[in-house]
Amino acid sequence: MRNILALLFLLLPSLASAAPPPAPAVEIVSAEFGTFDASNPKQMIFDPGTRVPHREGQRYGWIIEVKTRNRTLSVREEYVMPTPGKADQPIDPLAESLGLKNERRSQVSQRQLVPDEGRIYGEWAIGPNEPAGRRQLQVIIEGQVAASFDFEVK
Repeated sequence: MRNILALLFLLLPSLASAAPPPAPAVEIVSAEFGTFDASNPKQMIFDPGTRVPHREGQRYGWIIEVKTRNRTLSVREEYVMPTPGKADQPIDPLAESLGLKNERRSQVSQRQLVPDEGRIYGEWAIGPNEPAGRRQLQVIIEGQVAASFDFEVK
């Protein structure tokens, strides 16, 4: 009996390490980027694409389909704006004296989203005086990169 217990004691750690890793908190099924048309108050239409009209108030964003048992998901968006023209950039004397350039501008949002029929949504709108140009948006869900979108506001 002692030999059996000793054998079990030696085998249990190796059996535990052979167990499959736990399933991720969320599985990304699909991700799309595009524009939203809310001209009809009874329904919102999503048009997938990588081009956003440069028109104040134009809504755009993403739809991500997920599989999860979580009631809410931690979602972080990292949004890189285009570099404004030289004339539009404020002069930062400290950065200039150190030879540093501020070539990228970014916004970060962090929020909890509740999946609706297995989908979560992120929406932005073109603001006043927002420059046209190429953009990047990365969506991180529960600590994993769920989608990266490259698009142009034109």
